[in-house]
Formats: sequence, structure tokens, C-alpha cells
Amino acid sequence: MGRKSVTKDRKAITPKVNKWLSVLLRDIQGEDLKTMTMDDLVRISGKSKSTFYTYFVSKEEVLQAACQTRVKAIFDQLNKVDVLSKDVSRIYSDFIEIFANGTAGIRLDFLQSIRKYYPVVWQQIEFLTDTFVGLLSDLYTRGIEMGIYNNISVELLTAMDKMFVVEMVTNPELFSDDKYSISDLVRDYLRLRLNGLLK
Repeated sequence: MGRKSVTKDRKAITPKVNKWLSVLLRDIQGEDLKTMTMDDLVRISGKSKSTFYTYFVSKEEVLQAACQTRVKAIFDQLNKVDVLSKDVSRIYSDFIEIFANGTAGIRLDFLQSIRKYYPVVWQQIEFLTDTFVGLLSDLYTRGIEMGIYNNISVELLTAMDKMFVVEMVTNPELFSDDKYSISDLVRDYLRLRLNGLLK
């Protein structure tokens, strides 16, 4: 009889691990995620295999944790905004910058690959965009009620926001990294939206 395989318990991800996951996320931009292996991720991370496998068992786990690190950083910044302020246009501008800065360095082809090949990882990105669009929806409603924004259907606005983030940005036939960055697209789109809303 052979030895029984032992499934090792994985260690919890610490703030220190989150730091190197952030660097790894930056360093895998432009790589072919479909063909990338765990060995490739270990090599790019600069960590030893034993350290790497202490926390992760699969490529998808690594990608999920790396994306989760960035998503959490964006949420941390969003939570610092005083959403109860009466200056809804200022809040909107703050949200634009947080989302644009939070996506800095993320390539369009990376998001397109995540959406195509890693649906579990993509769910995190969808959760972030759904939450962000929900925050914008609240601002649209408040701005219209206060008479600051034009009286436009909030449902239409939020549907367009969601379509922009999820359908347009991840469509390689529309946008590619050689001409656009996600940060610039987000900034331009949301500024355009804000200018159209203001009376």
C-alpha cells in the first residue's frame, strides 16, 4: 500500500501576503492567464514554492486572492468618503477618482481574460462593480431630489453604468490596451456622465 496523500491546511492570508499579492497582480498584467501555470506564478512572485503553496493550491486561488486584495483596497477608499455630505457632486467626483485610481495598472486584456476563463474570480469584480453602481445610483437619486441633477431615469443611468463597466470595458473589439487604460476609460465615462447630469 502506498502512502496516503495528506491535504495540508492552508494558512490564512496576512497583510504581508496581501502586499506581495498586490505586486504579483501588477506583475502578471500582460501575461497569458489561460496558459499561465502555478510555476509561472511562483517565478513571477519571487517567492519560494513552499511559501507559495502554504497559501494557495491552484492558479485560480492565486488570481482570486490577488484580485480580492485590489477590490478590498478600493472598498477601503470608498468607505472613507462621507456619503452623507450634501455635496453629491463632490462625492461623485471622489468616487470617480477612487475607482480610476483603484483600477490603475490593470490592463483591459487582463479583465477580459478573467471574465472569459475564471468565472469565480470574475464574481469578485462583478460584486465590486455592482456595489459601485449602487453607490452611484444613490447619488443620482439624491442629486435629482435636491434639484442638482437633471431628472433622468435612475434605472436607465445605472443600467448604462453597469453596461459600460461590464460589457464595454471587457469587450476586446471595442477597447484594447494599446489605446486605452481602464483608469482613463472610467474617468472619461464618469466625468461625461457627471457633466450630463448637472443642470
